[in-house]
Formats: sequence, C-alpha cells, structure tokens
Amino acid sequence: MDTGVSAVAVIEKVAATRPARVAAEFGDDFVTYGRLNSTIQAYRVVMDAHGMGEQAAVFAAVLGTLPGLADETPGRVTDRVADILRAITGDTEWAHIEESRQVG
Repeated sequence: MDTGVSAVAVIEKVAATRPARVAAEFGDDFVTYGRLNSTIQAYRVVMDAHGMGEQAAVFAAVLGTLPGLADETPGRVTDRVADILRAITGDTEWAHIEESRQVG
C-alpha cells in the first residue's frame, strides 16, 4: 500500500513520540523506531558524503539493525527490506500508538 508518506517521515514521527515501539522484526531480531531513526541519521552522514540519497541510508540502516537479513538469499534481501519499508509506511496506528508493541 502506497500511502504517499516516506518511510523516513514515518520513522521520524513515531521515533519522536514512541521510540520504544517496534518498527520491524525479522526472525529473532527486531528494531525499534528510535534505534532505526538514529541509525538512519548516522548512515545519512556517510551517504551524503558519497553523493547517495536518503533511500541508501534507510536500506543500510534496516540491514544494520536486523542482522538476520544478511542470511537471506541475496536476491531476497531487497524484497525483504522493501516489505519492511512498506509495512512501516503503512503503519497508521499513530493515534493508537500506546496499544502497539513496545519494548522496555
């Protein structure tokens, strides 16, 4: 589902209000919005320095925070990351965020 909202916009919004909310899971790994947001920001510095866009930082942050993805078949990694980002952009539970899964 394309909501027209970028994954970064959703991640930043949720991280600002509920950083412990789980953004994505893969196997036994999970990442919160807060951690994913801070990881994206760290990667953005590197990507910007090398002329790469925001999407490269998002992709790298998802891979970096969900290490189990590295065990996927190479052709499937991109599909898995795309699925995760689609789920994040479809995360419309902002109004009911207190009811969502959180850690800590």
